[in-house]
Amino acid sequence: MRFITDGIRDTLAYYHRDDLPLHRLSWELQRRIEEIPSAAPHAPAVWIDQLRDLQRRVAEVEQNRTPGPRTALTDLEHRRVDDSLRQMQAVLELAHT
Repeated sequence: MRFITDGIRDTLAYYHRDDLPLHRLSWELQRRIEEIPSAAPHAPAVWIDQLRDLQRRVAEVEQNRTPGPRTALTDLEHRRVDDSLRQMQAVLELAHT
């Protein structure tokens, strides 16, 4: 479990450093969260569900963006993504306590 949660934290850090675009963030989070049940079968389902829900929120922001050349996120999109990532970090902290 630690390996996966550290990977999620690294992904969040890459995104915050602007080293990872939003669509890649969403994909990386989805891939890593999908690994949890097989890698840590005793992980509480509520944590996994919370992480999935938060990843879906990030994915929705990406999917609802206007097609065409990538522009900066709007203030509302930034808030939604940042709020989701903050909550995801909190869930990860709970997973290690």
